[in-house]
Amino acid sequence: MVGQVTATRSPGCVEVDAGDRVVTASLLTMTDAVRAGDWVLMHSGMVLGLLTEQEAKDALKLRSSPTTG
Repeated sequence: MVGQVTATRSPGCVEVDAGDRVVTASLLTMTDAVRAGDWVLMHSGMVLGLLTEQEAKDALKLRSSPTTG
């Protein structure tokens, strides 16, 4: 899941706007600082990495594209 950090929460957690919902995600796996406005890649409630704005837009575009088969 891709989202944009909207706020920091309790130590080690951030609030992330993931489009259709807002989630609280853990920073346990992150060594880089994560701040409000950052784009992140998440899975199972954990932030796995930082994304550039362009990477995030590309990922969201792929996710919203209808699949062809």
